[in-house]
Formats: sequence, structure tokens, C-alpha cells
Amino acid sequence: MAALSLAAPGPDDHDAQLAALGTKLDYLHPALRAGEIARRSATPNHPANTAGTRAYQEHVRIIREMHIQHEGWKRLLHDHLELVCNSDKTVAIGVMVGDAATGERSLHPRNLHRRGAATERAAEANTQLELFPPPVRGNETVLSAEESSRLQIWFLVSYRVEDGDKVRIHSELSLPGEVADGYVTRWKQRIPLPVLEMDGIEPPYEDGDGEIDIPVPFR
Repeated sequence: MAALSLAAPGPDDHDAQLAALGTKLDYLHPALRAGEIARRSATPNHPANTAGTRAYQEHVRIIREMHIQHEGWKRLLHDHLELVCNSDKTVAIGVMVGDAATGERSLHPRNLHRRGAATERAAEANTQLELFPPPVRGNETVLSAEESSRLQIWFLVSYRVEDGDKVRIHSELSLPGEVADGYVTRWKQRIPLPVLEMDGIEPPYEDGDGEIDIPVPFR
């Protein structure tokens, strides 16, 4: 696959920019919609972070299902990140909760919740990993060291705003550039997306201090 370039499409042409990565708004907005529906299934008697956790799980599930079904991508678990990866193993997509600047081209968003430290890996020699590779299920992929070094990990970053009986979900598909103290401080590339509006909002339930504690490697 040729090196990725988003220079040709105009800055507001999100469809062309998404197409250059092999994805579509038709795959991303359904994930945000499913996450909002899942969020609303939490009740006051659930743990404080239930709504955010359910939204995260549905975001990942729908993004994977859309790309697997329509584009032939595969599931990828990479450095504890739940992703979906293209067949060339050059682009992967995950999800992230952003702040109020998410989706605004003139602003500089960052992740809302600090990303946790990497989980300590089991001590195994590289030779053991090569001799006894983990089983790979259908629609899953694994990366070699070389493939890992050239993989771009993009994130569907979203931020929800409640307005009366409606909710507006601001989002973008973006490639992190620099991280400091667990927060993205610079993005290599950003693709702001149209706002998704949904109605029928139930009383909100707080997510707590952090939805998911996931270590995030950036390239």
C-alpha cells in the first residue's frame, strides 16, 4: 500500500479524507449512535462508570463490525488497545473520549480522561513467543515487529453535549502526535466530522473519574 497522504482533499472534505484511510462516516456515526444507546441503559443503581463503559464497548464493537463486514478489516489487540486493522496492517482505528474542543477545527482537543500506565507484561522470552504464538481467532490479526513499527493508530474521538432533551455528539477521526502526562498535546492529523444529534435523553449518570484505564502508545 502506498504511503498515506491526506494533502489532496480539502480541509473540510471529510468524506475524501476518510476514504484515503479506507473508512467512511457510515461506519463511524453508527458506532457513536450505538454507544449513546448503550449509555442510556445504565440506571442509578449501576456502578458510577457503567454508562461510559457500555458506550466504550459499543463504540469498539460497531467500528469493528462495520469495517470487518464491509472492508475486510480484522480485529486487533495491540499493546492493550482494542482496535480494528486494515488488511495491509498500516491503519488501525480505536476510540477515545475527547474534551469540549473535539470536532472543532480551530481548537486543540485532547483526551478527557488520562490514559493509564502500561500494564506490566508477563515475563516471557522472545524465543518462547515465537515458538508458542497465541491462537488467532477468526477475523483477528497479529503484527510482526516490522508491521507494528509502521502501523498508524487513529482514534474516533467523541464528546457528548446534552441540550434539553437532545444530545449532540461532536467527533473526529484523528492521529495523535505527542502525549504528555497521559494527555494528547499534539495531533499529527485531524478529520473533524459532522455533529451527530440524538433525542430522547434520559437523566444523565456520571461516568466517574475515568471510563477505561488503557495504556496508549502513539506514533
